[in-house]
Amino acid sequence: MKTIILDHTRIERTVKRIAFQILEHCHEDTEITLIGVKPRGVWVAKQIESALSEISEFKVSFGEIEVENLGDLNSLESIITGKSIILIDDVIKSGETMMIAASAIVNLKPKLLITACLVDRKHRRFPIQSDFTGLSLATTIQEHIRLLIDPVPTIYLE
Repeated sequence: MKTIILDHTRIERTVKRIAFQILEHCHEDTEITLIGVKPRGVWVAKQIESALSEISEFKVSFGEIEVENLGDLNSLESIITGKSIILIDDVIKSGETMMIAASAIVNLKPKLLITACLVDRKHRRFPIQSDFTGLSLATTIQEHIRLLIDPVPTIYLE
């Protein structure tokens, strides 16, 4: 059985709230970089990028990271080194994916690294947290949370 925990309207509101939090936190910056964790974190990052363009004058760079294939991060070096980075994923469960991605980004010497997600399940096995979270949700390990983008963005609990 699927239970909707964030419908399209709530996802839009959550994305805008995260965009405002980023703006408030990085208000002294003129340029930031959004890095989406593939696959669905990229979609979330693009939504945040769109919301930021409506409310700020930030110059926003955009990148993608795939934790299963970190072989060539040189293409991201120019948009990470010395910049404020916002690492974005859809759902954080154990923190492993975010930790691997954050570790790879830190090696490229950013000025600042902030993490953001739509849903944080709080089942941590790794010492990382989401700085900007849409929804913190207590679930069992057996339950799954999934972001479905088509036809309408929705986050389900299964």
